[in-house]
Amino acid sequence: MSFASTRVRLLLLAWLLLMGAAVAVGVSGEQNDLGSKAEAELAAAGINAEVQVSGRDITVTGAAADQTAAETAVGAIAGVRIVHWVDAAAAGDPVSSDTTTTTPPTTTTEASLPPITTDTAPDNVATMEARLENGKMVIRGTVPDEVAAARLEAVAELIYDPLLDNQLQVDPEVETASWVPAAADAIAVLPILGISGLNVTGEHATLFGYAPTAERLAQAEGAIAQALGPDVSLESEVEITGLAPPTIAAEVDGDGTLVIDGTVPSQQIVDFAVGLGIDTYGAANVVNNLVVDPGVDTTFSLFRLPLVFGAFQPFPVWHVEIYDNVISGQLLSGATYPSGSAQLTPQLLQLLPIGAGILTRNPSLVMTVEGHTDNIGTDEANQRLSEARARAAKEWLIAAGIDESRVFAVGYGESRPIATNDTPEGRAQNRRIEFRLGPPE
Repeated sequence: MSFASTRVRLLLLAWLLLMGAAVAVGVSGEQNDLGSKAEAELAAAGINAEVQVSGRDITVTGAAADQTAAETAVGAIAGVRIVHWVDAAAAGDPVSSDTTTTTPPTTTTEASLPPITTDTAPDNVATMEARLENGKMVIRGTVPDEVAAARLEAVAELIYDPLLDNQLQVDPEVETASWVPAAADAIAVLPILGISGLNVTGEHATLFGYAPTAERLAQAEGAIAQALGPDVSLESEVEITGLAPPTIAAEVDGDGTLVIDGTVPSQQIVDFAVGLGIDTYGAANVVNNLVVDPGVDTTFSLFRLPLVFGAFQPFPVWHVEIYDNVISGQLLSGATYPSGSAQLTPQLLQLLPIGAGILTRNPSLVMTVEGHTDNIGTDEANQRLSEARARAAKEWLIAAGIDESRVFAVGYGESRPIATNDTPEGRAQNRRIEFRLGPPE
């Protein structure tokens, strides 16, 4: 089967993969059922623990000795996506009789962050604590600035939704701090580390969590210090794990079958990725080749890539892969131009919002729209036609709200075919536009 193609090539840090995929993560009617099942499974295993449900995510609070058994029991329940473990002793919960706290282990399948601490901050000081763990962002604290809080909420939703729990409050009586207007920039940096947290109280900040390398930690510290500004003292309590980078790849090759490959740190991530694949393509159409290796890092991108399955589903052929937090890929569709035309077709109009979404969610990026033709006609005519096709797409993006300076339009005429020009099907594939992140080559 031949597909006329419009290609979208992506190369960016995985924490910038913010396509805004509309993936259902569970309905409210399932929460009580999942909670009851989790409580029943824990009781059957003889585990005394508390259960909280958010969508298809289960938070279990109990004694440290029960962690592995509890995560296994709850994680095996059909419909459960992520199991969050909370050590009751460390959290001060009476469920646990063990009052000894331990240092979090460095393996990503067991690593966890300390409890959120903003409740102990002075009542009259601006505070914020953001914690990114297993792809989910939790934000708490109090700031006096409604505008800053609204911006933080907007940025957090773009980056972390649907795995976001934003509990930040606005209180005009709280004393402001220099970092408050830039709070959104600070929380956007945490995916550099993956499992990480940031506590800011007054003019003092603490970065905590895990980093695979000293280089990655330095990147995070520099970016957060820049976001918070020179008036904030930043302390780092990040542990370097030395874990290897994970890999994950997903592709659909025209037959409606999703194949997922790679090496990830936990069964939890396997279940998450496969579950979203099944939600989109159906259980019979998902092939899982993922391998679990606790020696690889838990990165933010491992939880974001599966969220694009729903957005990419309309494309008959696509491929996306991540290695060491760098994503690359290609999307192919049946969208094409009629011969000799630069008018955007309905199929092309379905692709352009994806490009607009990437730029909207990543204001530092620029995009090049490349126009191409088949070999029918003169070189000069085809060059003009390819430029017109690129301009048409650029004008659509500008009308959608993208600043003109961030979009380049380049025509390549007939010089870059991706299929033979000897058949109608091949020529149709060559009449296309491509989206490429970055300035023109």
